[in-house]
Amino acid sequence: MLRIRALCARILTQFGRDRRTLVLLFVAPVLVLWLLTVILNGTAASVHVATVDLPEALQTQLSKTDAHIERADASQAKDLIDADDVAAVLSMDGDTLRVELEGTDTGKSQQVMAAVNEAMAALRKEHQSEVEAAQREAEAAMQRKAEQLQSIMANPQPKTQQRMASAVDELMQAADPEMEALAVTGVDTVYLHGGEDWKIFDFYGPVFIGIFLFVFTFITSGMSLVTERTGGTMTRFLTTPISGAQILSGYTAAFGVLSFVQSFIILGISIRFIGFPCVGNMWFLVLTCMLLAMTSVSLGLLVSALARTPFQVVQMMLLFVVPQILLCGLFDLSGAPMWLQAIGKCCPVTYGVEVLRDVMLRGQGWEAIWIDLLALFGFLAVFFVLGALGFRKKCARVRR
Repeated sequence: MLRIRALCARILTQFGRDRRTLVLLFVAPVLVLWLLTVILNGTAASVHVATVDLPEALQTQLSKTDAHIERADASQAKDLIDADDVAAVLSMDGDTLRVELEGTDTGKSQQVMAAVNEAMAALRKEHQSEVEAAQREAEAAMQRKAEQLQSIMANPQPKTQQRMASAVDELMQAADPEMEALAVTGVDTVYLHGGEDWKIFDFYGPVFIGIFLFVFTFITSGMSLVTERTGGTMTRFLTTPISGAQILSGYTAAFGVLSFVQSFIILGISIRFIGFPCVGNMWFLVLTCMLLAMTSVSLGLLVSALARTPFQVVQMMLLFVVPQILLCGLFDLSGAPMWLQAIGKCCPVTYGVEVLRDVMLRGQGWEAIWIDLLALFGFLAVFFVLGALGFRKKCARVRR
């Protein structure tokens, strides 16, 4: 019993002296849990829909649904749906409502169609109520005219025949009231991207590809450098003329080659065997995956400078990787606080996932993705420079 107590005391003392482990053990899980709570408890975002010259009755009914309705002309609506700022554009083709869905997010498409069906049902109900009211009014008018006709027939007067003919005409008009036709008689649905056969997982496939690339590369690169440092290999490296920046460059280049092969394997299996849709250029996907993986490598090497053991690298995922997973597009952040959306824009995974979605789901080309790729390259450069500076300090300590 004393031996068990002594061993327990030694382990607790060891953890008590390791402040990094204590922070990762107690603070990081609470931080991630709080972040997840903010995301999931955020206001449910309404699906955005642009309307072009709709009948006022339908426009009114649409405004009563949960969808956020925005009036626009044809040119503005095209720009909005091309930029993925709206989930659909509603316009008229004769007396048919044309619903043009953006299509990549099946969930949003379903919300749009639910709003359209709700508005159409309300429009038909309102029209039916108007018809029934007109029929009741017509029946009352017919009753009055019939009574008037009976009165004329019961009290013959000069020009009785002319009065009877006029009363009969009025009776016929009351029996057949003029009704305005229903403004919309049908709905035609078209897809800008995708189609009815797309599943909800097709929208999240690119997200998981980006997440898995980033996470596993981060763990592998960070643990590799820490293992070499704790095993003495790094010390032997530093006795040679090689500099810290050259060591990090070598690691980044090596993992860049591995990420090239990894990208081909993951993308090939995802598209060929799992069945993820891909309507864009495969080489854009490979380039994006390589940049994302190399950014993960540079972040892993930067974080490894803060870790003393490979186990701490895994623990640091809670601080440096898990928030990126939550904010990269796995959840819809349009209803989240603005500060949380701003943090999401500071995560490299967000830009990688956006490019993967643009290419795989929308078939976008270089003109649509180059800014996101430039952002990824910027993260890569910043993480590399910071990692090199931190590594140079460690090199200086070792060489003393």
